[in-house]
Amino acid sequence: MAYDLLIKNAQIIDGTGAPAFSGDVAVKDGVIADVGKVTAAATRVIDAQNQVLSPGFVDAHTHMDAQLLWDPLATSSCWHGVTSLMIGNCSFSVAPCRPEDRGTLLHILERVEGMSLKALNAGVDWSWESFPEYMKRIDRKLGLNVATLMGYSAVRQYAMGGAASDRAATPEEIASMQKIVRDGLAAGAYGVSFNFNKGHSGGDGRPVPSRLAPLDEVLAIADALRGSQTAVIQVNDNPCPDREPLDVCEDISMRSGRPVWWIPLLQFFGQPGVWKKRLDHSARQVASGSKVRAMSTSRTIDVVFNMRNAHIFDTMNAWRNMLVKKPEEVIRDMRDPAVRAALQKDIDDPSLKLAFSRRWDMVEVVEVSNPKFKVLEHRKIADLAKEQGRRPIDVFLDLCVDDTMDTLFLTILANGDEAAAAEILTAPHTLIGLSDAGAHAALECGYGFTTYLLGHWVRDKKIMPIEEAVRKLSSMHTDQMGLTDRGRIRPGQKADINVFDPATIEMLHPVPVNDFPAGARRYIQKARGISYTLVNGQVLMENGEHTGAYPGHLLRGR
Repeated sequence: MAYDLLIKNAQIIDGTGAPAFSGDVAVKDGVIADVGKVTAAATRVIDAQNQVLSPGFVDAHTHMDAQLLWDPLATSSCWHGVTSLMIGNCSFSVAPCRPEDRGTLLHILERVEGMSLKALNAGVDWSWESFPEYMKRIDRKLGLNVATLMGYSAVRQYAMGGAASDRAATPEEIASMQKIVRDGLAAGAYGVSFNFNKGHSGGDGRPVPSRLAPLDEVLAIADALRGSQTAVIQVNDNPCPDREPLDVCEDISMRSGRPVWWIPLLQFFGQPGVWKKRLDHSARQVASGSKVRAMSTSRTIDVVFNMRNAHIFDTMNAWRNMLVKKPEEVIRDMRDPAVRAALQKDIDDPSLKLAFSRRWDMVEVVEVSNPKFKVLEHRKIADLAKEQGRRPIDVFLDLCVDDTMDTLFLTILANGDEAAAAEILTAPHTLIGLSDAGAHAALECGYGFTTYLLGHWVRDKKIMPIEEAVRKLSSMHTDQMGLTDRGRIRPGQKADINVFDPATIEMLHPVPVNDFPAGARRYIQKARGISYTLVNGQVLMENGEHTGAYPGHLLRGR
């Protein structure tokens, strides 16, 4: 039999965690047809000498829901070996949506996920209302495989209108939302996502709708997933602040019978020691047979922000109340000594669980708008404050005012402690994902978690064998999702494949471009060391260049 493609002389890492072995992989009709020593002819032969052949990688936490409408290649994920991704995380999606709620959903994406409202308004065509209709829309043309979660904020907004951000749902509204979820699952949606992060508010400053759902409402929605063979539930933060979030997730998993992915398992400077307690709790939970998994990322959570898009301060009331105002009102407030006192009080309050690290020595001036402040670029706020004999908050706010809120700052929110990050990543039960791909694109990139894991952590830091890293990027996710035909290199599996050089693989620095709808700016991030990425047996990327193929499928749950 002649194969469509034969990849010869590779070091095969099969995705199970087993040791690598030398061999060939043959592909026919989008499926892996043979593995081992293959002698039959093929239409195309690739010599993978000195390179690794692995399953394609899975990015289970993205916000590509809108971007896929105008960028079906899913850049920049495609440059990092990702062959399957999941959208609809953190309770955010663009379906279901009534015409009168379109602005509400887009303003949430702008406020929480840092998306350009100009790009969203120009690029989202709103050719759907229901979730199944949205699925049909994105299934027209895809470079990567895409699985969809139904964002519960969108579901809630659809069922409750403006009241979704004010109160718990009535029994009648819960029944309506259960039907929406069941209809989505019947069409092939992969589950539901919830969000209880107190820092996540819409464009009007009110909580995103999912935050108003009490646990009994969440459990009622979980009932709608019972019986699914593939559904997963994603939970951001904690619906019950007086309980351990992983225990609450266990309740949700038991009620639905499905895996629950909890985020974020990260080391935060503002929450010392919490990561370790949660990691140990997760280990005990998994050992007892739980279907709950915590998700982390291989990268530091670096945030580039200005005071027009500063959601990292939203867990503090005084900051949030100021930042939801019009720019001229924000500038007025930042000048006000009474407002400054309230802002400083929030930062000093040890009872507040902050995303912001409270460390001005980790806040760097990246880029200014006014040339007279150019000398401040690449300086730390704490150093400037020390030189000037002033409080860091005053130096920070004065620069924001004088530069009309256009100053870009960089800070590390999480995983800055490499020893802690290494312990989280190497735990066998921890999922690695959380790229946030599609979010915050105008300010920073999180796409390269796969290439950073394989380059920085595996090759350079040697924290785990490369076989275990590949397992964590492939079959660990597909097994959770019930994708029995993906995630491994073996005959009969869909041919989602990467060929890469373990000696050179790495993520590259982000580059700004203006290629989003309406000319909106974003950052793209490419990678080095990946020779080929195949999706469903077709070569999608070759040495970092798109081949022109769009072989991706909309992955439908059962």
